[in-house]
Amino acid sequence: ENGRHYFRVVDYKTGKKSFDYCDVFNGVGLQMLLYLFALEQGGEEIVGEHAIAAGVQYFPARAPIVAADSKLTEEEAELARRKEWKRKGLLLKDEDVLQAMDPQNSGRLCCTRKKDGSISGDLADRQQLKMLEKHIMRTLSEMVADIAAGKVDANPYTRGTAHNPCTYCPYGSSCNYNNI
Repeated sequence: ENGRHYFRVVDYKTGKKSFDYCDVFNGVGLQMLLYLFALEQGGEEIVGEHAIAAGVQYFPARAPIVAADSKLTEEEAELARRKEWKRKGLLLKDEDVLQAMDPQNSGRLCCTRKKDGSISGDLADRQQLKMLEKHIMRTLSEMVADIAAGKVDANPYTRGTAHNPCTYCPYGSSCNYNNI
């Protein structure tokens, strides 16, 4: 737009994945945001001029199966699929950029347009994205410093049984974190 290049990072998932602010705050789920901010910082080599971050989204790579109590018309089925096929993520709060991402207003962005024309959802302005970038870079810097200093204690980030990396860790028998 007007000679400026905006971009977003999209991660196609075969399972369900949500953009989780709690995970980001705690240093988990940073991959897409790290790509986003790295592209913004070094994207000039790719697009020929300064690139502007427009957001990140997880996108379901499989068409959803829709359950219904009775037979749906083709239009009803399509509406139900669109509702289930919505992306999760964080986008730049800019009307023109959002319109360019979804010109047909398919409803696949991680935000919705209300009847009054306003938008709501997981949106951030440029200043908020810069604050998020600072947090992520600080978090990564602390992680690197800890690893370089040999600080690799068994201290996994958990949030109940749904967010417990120990469930799938192959080192559980030698770590014994859950038995401490």
